[in-house]
Amino acid sequence: MNAVLKKRNCFAALVFTASALSLFHGSVCADECPSEDFTQFLPAFSANAETQQRLTAMTVKSLVLKPTGEHGDFEPQTSGVNSAAFVYPLMVPVLTDKTDGVEVEKIDDSHVNVVDKRAGTSNIKIFNFSRQACWVLEGIEDWSISEEDLAVASKPDMSKAENICFQRAEAFRGLGGLEQYRLTGELFEASLENYLCAAASGDPQASLNAASLSLSGMAPQLETEKVKGLFEAAATTLPEGAMSLSLFYCQGNNLSSQGPCQHPDQAEEALTQAARMGSAFAINALGRAFETGEFVTKDMSRAVACYQLAAKQGSKGSIAHLKRLNTQPAEALKASYCY
Repeated sequence: MNAVLKKRNCFAALVFTASALSLFHGSVCADECPSEDFTQFLPAFSANAETQQRLTAMTVKSLVLKPTGEHGDFEPQTSGVNSAAFVYPLMVPVLTDKTDGVEVEKIDDSHVNVVDKRAGTSNIKIFNFSRQACWVLEGIEDWSISEEDLAVASKPDMSKAENICFQRAEAFRGLGGLEQYRLTGELFEASLENYLCAAASGDPQASLNAASLSLSGMAPQLETEKVKGLFEAAATTLPEGAMSLSLFYCQGNNLSSQGPCQHPDQAEEALTQAARMGSAFAINALGRAFETGEFVTKDMSRAVACYQLAAKQGSKGSIAHLKRLNTQPAEALKASYCY
């Protein structure tokens, strides 16, 4: 008798929630719902493929990152996907709601998000649950970037793996820079991880980007020796890398430092190296350093020589410096050599 009554009650619930039933697999009878308490529901839901499939909406709101335009930019795109198209299990088992790498966010009494970072910040997934007659998985956000959506080789001097890392780093940094998404911090962290991957063999641009991002405060800060090594790799061919190395020698792993230059000899040498690479910006900066004695050498004749050289390359800063110096005695404009 109780069994019959239970089936009738279940049938009544099914009829009453007909619109809800059209959204997910199987029955929503109380005896088939692992728990109304989400902290107990989550371990049961994630335990096996069958349970996940049964308690997943028929149409799932799916967010994926896709390329836009021809500049390597990505943006999240959302669509409805039939749950039959998924390969189960969708989620790796979560033993408790306090599992390392898993964050449970309660939106309200009927909506909970599970942020899964166990595969790293480059492969974060967010599972959206809503409470019907039971908790139901209704959305999946995949914040990874598929290799299939990346260019074959954006930087010929890199290996395929480094190319993939560099492109992912650029895309994640672009997404984080928009500061529109709840994962902004994680996107910058993913960018740094991928720049480091791309810089593994010493690529100058990847090295510069990794060190700069580390010092930006937007991503985790790397150890001082690591940042120094990255800037040194960047300085081998990039004038902006050598200029960054010069600044690093002065301020160390803290760009907000207001004290005197910590290593003026090395800072001047690195800035001179940047100037030798032909950068008008670096040449102007070297001229200013000679004029003020910011590092080691204070030499007005060399400062004027640098300003004149940079001015020939169109440096507006150097042109302004030369005009300013025109108001001083003629001997102040006597030039020797820049570097």
